[in-house]
Amino acid sequence: MTDSLLNILKYSLLGLLYLFFARVLWAVWSEVSGPRPGTAPMPASARAAMPSASHASPASTASPDATTGAPAPASQSGRGSSRPAKGKRGKVGRLVVLEPKVRKGAVIGLANEVTFGRAPGCTISVPDDTFISQVHSRIFRDADDVIVEDLTSTNGTYVNGNRITMSQILRRGDRIQIGSIVLEAD
Repeated sequence: MTDSLLNILKYSLLGLLYLFFARVLWAVWSEVSGPRPGTAPMPASARAAMPSASHASPASTASPDATTGAPAPASQSGRGSSRPAKGKRGKVGRLVVLEPKVRKGAVIGLANEVTFGRAPGCTISVPDDTFISQVHSRIFRDADDVIVEDLTSTNGTYVNGNRITMSQILRRGDRIQIGSIVLEAD
């Protein structure tokens, strides 16, 4: 073989080696930085654990802590939604499921406390979602405020795309991500 052919093969091998290391670093970085909002698919058993309209009884839909699958009612004004724009102040009374798409529009009422996790004792138990810890986070009322708190989970709880490190007050329009579940405060 000629020297020029050996040089071409040598540089090609070196280029492939750099591409391999770049791909390994990208995979490690993706794992360390955690899941991006709305990217992880929801397992079938997690979908079954989420609230559904078919599972809500008429008696439970009348209570303030009810969990129903009905989407938020439309505005009567004819000019769009009557709720405030995202990030505006207002009292949060419920959480609306945005992801997974099979449960989009389901409503989780906030009477006292709602816990999320894989453990069976959690209010919303999602046993097959590997991005959710055993007892991942909780959302609770404190006087007139609704507060979200991460319970030292591995992958964290995100509010409006930012990982929270301490308790945070929720406002209407805030988006909460817990594993592959995305909720909007309403």
